[in-house]
Amino acid sequence: MKARSKMILSAGGLKNELWVALGLIILSLLVFLGYLFPGIASFFEVRNTLPIVVFVIVLILLISFFIIIQIVYPVIAISQAAKKIADGDLSREIEMAREDEIGQLGKSLNSMTHRIKESIDELESLGQKTESIKVEINERILVLSNLIEVSHLISQNTPLTQVLEFAINKCLESEAVNLGCIILKDRDTNKFRIRYLEGEKSDELIDQGLNNIDIKLGEGLLGKTLLQQEPFIIDKDIKTSHEIDEFRSLFSVRNAVLSPIVSKGNTFGLLIVGNDTPQFQFSTTETELLQLISKQISIAILNDLLTREVEKLSALDHLTGLYNHTYIHKKLDEAIKDAVRSQQPCSFILFGVDYFEEYLKSSGHIEAENVLIKVADILKETVGPNEKAARFGDHEFAIILPDKNKRQSIQWAEELKRKIEEWFSRQGESSKLTCALAIAENPLDGNTADELISKCHELLKEVMKQGGNRVIYK
Repeated sequence: MKARSKMILSAGGLKNELWVALGLIILSLLVFLGYLFPGIASFFEVRNTLPIVVFVIVLILLISFFIIIQIVYPVIAISQAAKKIADGDLSREIEMAREDEIGQLGKSLNSMTHRIKESIDELESLGQKTESIKVEINERILVLSNLIEVSHLISQNTPLTQVLEFAINKCLESEAVNLGCIILKDRDTNKFRIRYLEGEKSDELIDQGLNNIDIKLGEGLLGKTLLQQEPFIIDKDIKTSHEIDEFRSLFSVRNAVLSPIVSKGNTFGLLIVGNDTPQFQFSTTETELLQLISKQISIAILNDLLTREVEKLSALDHLTGLYNHTYIHKKLDEAIKDAVRSQQPCSFILFGVDYFEEYLKSSGHIEAENVLIKVADILKETVGPNEKAARFGDHEFAIILPDKNKRQSIQWAEELKRKIEEWFSRQGESSKLTCALAIAENPLDGNTADELISKCHELLKEVMKQGGNRVIYK
């Protein structure tokens, strides 16, 4: 109600000004008419009043003109300001000290301009937020795409090395990454070693011996991150320390994300990505992607372990724990191909327990199986890391000796024969059980697995006709 009353009073001010200006103009006309018709009043005698009449008329007109200017000029000023506002100058402010309709119009235009400016600022802010959301959505779509590709490789039983290479390359596709590294636990030594190192400075770092560093669990930044099994982020917000400075110097990066490769409490390794950008900070999306890739790498490692276990179980002889006939045949083919490629020898030994069938009949299945198990144990103790032993038949055994020629294989076979005889001797069976061993070498005795196996069978038949108990070769 108060606001409405104020508007009425303000409107009355402008009307009064207009009426005053109009009244003054009419008054000047009346004075002029009185001068033209002097009979109206004695004041308008020509002789005495002409200068006064002219002065009064001019004064009245000047006052009227001044009042009109006071009304028109603010309107013109508002019009010019409105034009500049319409042209986009929203910083324009109309200055009005009046309290009438013109002043109210100026205030209304100022208020409207302010609201338009706020709306534009809000739209710009919304546009920036929309663009930011769009970028984040695109980043997450890329993350999902990368994860799907890695998952597809794992589901296809792709070799672990290919999965790891693909994962590290996907990390390097990010603009925030120019160095990628995967540290894995060695299955034989249980030591953590750098397995993959890629990026702009990878060759330089390898030349400096980075891939040969010792990583001990719980020691240094790498060892502590592996032990704690929690991601560690190094960027502009990190408080520096001796371990962080040592890491930065070692990997030639300023910023890095260290994401442990963990599954069910078991630490398999560490995924490291980094860059050398000053005042850099990793986004949430980037760190989430790296952690998800770490989880997928752990799944790939578990899948590889499971595959190896299945292959091992399917390749093993259940009685002796040695490899079976199918597996050793396949591995012999591979060993021959490797030997041809590296121009190195490869030997194959096939041996059997002499007169085993007679021993089986006389001693029974349990004792006969115990003999086979013991021979297998001796074989396991004798073969080296690159050599493979298998139960080839009922009472036959086979050994692959990569990089050994026939002379070296004869010495190896004689040593094995001696160990087996010593065990039989301690059991009081020296007069009953002995063994015969046949040796064939690639390429002297054959170029394929079948040819070497066939050659050894021929030699075993020949030596058995002679009573067995010796090493035979051609």
